[in-house]
Amino acid sequence: MDNLIFYSLGLLIFLPIIIGYYFDYKNNPKEFKLSFKYLWNKRTSKALLFLIIYFSLVKVYEYGIPLNKNNGIEFNSTREKLGIPLIGKNWKTNESRFKTLWWKVDSTDGHFKKIIEYGILDAKTEIDFYKTKNQKETFAWSVYNYENNSFEYYLEKPNEKIFSVSEKGNLKHENPTIETKVNKAEFEKYITE
Repeated sequence: MDNLIFYSLGLLIFLPIIIGYYFDYKNNPKEFKLSFKYLWNKRTSKALLFLIIYFSLVKVYEYGIPLNKNNGIEFNSTREKLGIPLIGKNWKTNESRFKTLWWKVDSTDGHFKKIIEYGILDAKTEIDFYKTKNQKETFAWSVYNYENNSFEYYLEKPNEKIFSVSEKGNLKHENPTIETKVNKAEFEKYITE
C-alpha cells in the first residue's frame, strides 16, 4: 500500500513535467536540444556522477558494514573450539550496527550476558559477564579478542573505602566500584564459587 502511494505521488509530480517537455519539444525541437545540451554540461554530469557514487557508498555502508555479522547461536560450535562461553537457546538478543547483546532473561547466577563487538569486516571482541549469588554486587567478565586470539579477565567489586585522604590532606570521594584485571585462575575461582 505504501508503494502504491509513493508511485502515484511520483506520477502526479513528474507527469506534468514530462508533458511540458513534450510540448516544448514539439514546438521547436532544435531549440529544445540546444537548451538541453546547455543544461547538461560537464559540471552537471560530474556533480550527478559524484552524487550517485556518494549515495551508493552511503547505502553500502548502512546495509553492508560490518561484512560478516554471523556470530549468533549457529556460531556456538566455533566458540566451543576457541574456548569461548556459548550462547544459550533461550537467550534474548538486541542488535545495533557494531554491537550485538545477548542476555538470559531469568538470570540470578552464572553466565548472564554476552556482548559481541564488530569491526568493519568481522567480529572484534566477545565479552562474557558473570555473577554469583554468594558475592552480591560483584561482577566478572572475560574479553576474547578475535584479532590476537587472546583472553583478558576482569573483576568489579564494591569499593569498601568510600572516602580517602589525598596527599594535601583533603577528603576525597572514591569510585563506588573497583575494576581490576585478574588472571585466569582468579577468574575461574570467582565463577565457580
